[in-house]
Amino acid sequence: MYDEWENCLWVLTGDNGTECRILKASYDFRSVELVLSGNQQARAVALVPMPDGLYFSSDTPLESNHIYRLDRRGKLEELTRISSSSIYGCRVGKAIFFSAMVEPSRINVERDVCVYASSDGLRWQRVLRWTKDRWPMKFFQYGNASFAEGRNTSNMLAASTIGTETEDLQTTLWRVEAPNSY
Repeated sequence: MYDEWENCLWVLTGDNGTECRILKASYDFRSVELVLSGNQQARAVALVPMPDGLYFSSDTPLESNHIYRLDRRGKLEELTRISSSSIYGCRVGKAIFFSAMVEPSRINVERDVCVYASSDGLRWQRVLRWTKDRWPMKFFQYGNASFAEGRNTSNMLAASTIGTETEDLQTTLWRVEAPNSY
């Protein structure tokens, strides 16, 4: 993921132990710095750079999942717990969104796909929810909501759902009120 504020790339790797890493790299990868590693909370797929730091969500079936902020000085802060593993995040103006999928595990027991949002990066709320369809995840899809990545300066959030009872395989647009308000 490109970070326009530090003019660098962020690389997210791994599923277990020390392979779970968040790396900061130069464009040519001549410089690669280890920023976080070594536990399931550093297991991330979705990352959203913002002026005040990096927002990312954990993607683990082994522990509770959370949304975090890593500020520009390197301080890590847990912001909120989310219902399950998260592999999609995006920004609409200055609002931040992460989705949580329905992934089978002893820890992640919720059967709803959820979208969490924040207009200031600190206060988070669940704003959208879809129930997982009846088809077994072992043979069909996990329930999920995906977002388009990249810079979105509009006030529109687009989410595509899969494996849900309603709105399955649909892309829906929502107008985000005051996306540049904080």
